[in-house]
Order: sequence, then C-alpha cells, then structure tokens
Amino acid sequence: MPPSTSPPTARRTPGAERLLAAAVRLAGGLPVTRATLGVVRGRHQGDRDRAGALRARLAELGVLSTELSPVSEPGERGGSHHGLPPRTVGLLVHTPGVRPEQAMRAAALWRLPLLIEWPEGVAGALHKDVIGIHLAGRGYELALQRVDLVSLHADPGPIRLILDNEKITMPGGRRLSVVAGGSGLLEVRGDSFGVRRVRRLRFERAWGAHRLDVDGVPVREVRAPLRMETDPGRLHLVRV
Repeated sequence: MPPSTSPPTARRTPGAERLLAAAVRLAGGLPVTRATLGVVRGRHQGDRDRAGALRARLAELGVLSTELSPVSEPGERGGSHHGLPPRTVGLLVHTPGVRPEQAMRAAALWRLPLLIEWPEGVAGALHKDVIGIHLAGRGYELALQRVDLVSLHADPGPIRLILDNEKITMPGGRRLSVVAGGSGLLEVRGDSFGVRRVRRLRFERAWGAHRLDVDGVPVREVRAPLRMETDPGRLHLVRV
C-alpha cells in the first residue's frame, strides 16, 4: 500500500498539543487589541499545510490567528524588507516542522515574542541580543548570532574600522567576524588585532565590494560604510 499523502494535522505533529495548550493559555492573557496569534509558516507546501492545521486547531479552541510568512532566508530574492505584521498580533507561534531559525529571525525583526519549544532543562522566558546591521542606503539586516565580512576584490587594500571610538586599520583580504557577545556587546575578531569587545562597529572604509555572511549564510555584496551594533533583548523567546 503506498504511503499516505494526506497533509499533516496539528494532532499528528509532534509537540503540537503542548504548543496549542500554551498558545491558548497565553492568548487569554493578551490585551484585547493584540489578541491575535501569528502562526509562522515555512516556504514549502508541507510547512504551509502544518501552519494551516495549527490555525484550524486554534480556531476550534476559540483563538484568533493569522498566517505570517517568515522573513526571506539570506541569499533569497526579496531580502528582509517585508512589512510589519498586523497591529492586532501580540504573539508569534513557531509552527512545528518549520526551522526554528526562520521563526526566530521573523520574531526579532517584527519585535514580537515567540512561543517555541525549547530543549529540556531550559525554563522560563529568555531575552537574547541580536546584531543589527545598518547598511548604506538605509538597508537593514539582522543576525541572530554572527556576521562575517569577506573581501571580493582580487587585490584588496587596507580596511579601516572604528571600534566604538578607536580607529583601526587592518590588512585587506582578511575575514572580519562579529559575534553577539552578550551584555549588549559585540565580539569583533580580526587577525591583526585579536578579539575586541565593543558596543558598536563601523566598517568605515574598504577597497571594493565585500560579501556579507549572516549566521553562516552569504546574503549580499556590500560596500563601506556600514555599521553594526547589538539590539539587546530584541529576540524574546517564550518556552512551551
């Protein structure tokens, strides 16, 4: 007998009942004007089926919901310029089966708390720092954990950085890595100066284009100037 091709339901998705119970409980405590839950869906048909099943179960339980597409993954066309969700949305729910990173990036960009299942042993809510990347021309990218800048020029010249108020010149062609270090600080790592912990970084001057990698995935070509800083607590995770 061929395997069933029927779409997944919220009852058959692992962890969905616990997620539903938590979503209903939290929805009851939201302000009336923001009592709609946002259900995060993925890009694939199976992800959409799961989001639809989760919304159907929420409706059965008397909870209003709306479906929100995650922000485009780095490297996809469209970037992260999607509009904000409806003002009535007060909580984002991670649909089981959708990559957690997609849901977390969406929650951070939209400044919504995210209900998500955490590993055992983690309790309560958590506010995490993320890295805001302000590009020339008012573009914006966001990294959950790490940013890398890599020169695309065959014979790059020196790079000029400003770490807080300190000006540093480093050889071109070297990877510059920036990590969310906690406590509102960035950890900036370069071959010529080691590791510095700063509040903000400005990529002030460089020869030619560089590639911006966000959380290990190439995103786009960029040119100086651009700046990075932490956005403390922007990612608010709520445990199931």
